[in-house]
Amino acid sequence: MEYTRHGNNAALSIHVLDDAAMRALGFTDCVPEDWYLRKSVSDDHTTSLDVTAAKDGSDWCIDVLDEDFGQPYDYQWILSQNPDFVYARQVAANVERELRVLADAGVLVGWKEGMYV
Repeated sequence: MEYTRHGNNAALSIHVLDDAAMRALGFTDCVPEDWYLRKSVSDDHTTSLDVTAAKDGSDWCIDVLDEDFGQPYDYQWILSQNPDFVYARQVAANVERELRVLADAGVLVGWKEGMYV
């Protein structure tokens, strides 16, 4: 698999929609040149899906973060080692749900359910 400079799957890309559509999906632009989306993906709200995309489409990054420790939460690797790990399964289901919303809206391009992000 090829990766982007941010470690994401290079088979994916982000298509930036018009401002109203991005805001309707929950993106903010506190940094004027970027769109940013944060969604909690765990019941305890300690794990989040974070999507950053340059408004001009030149760069993007998708992270799943452990908010307590400020580091990536690689639920996909965890599940490859222990498919029954309940917390990672919950995170996976919630991340998939959020990615499906972005893909259906036309923002996340090339995504298929279950693929490495």
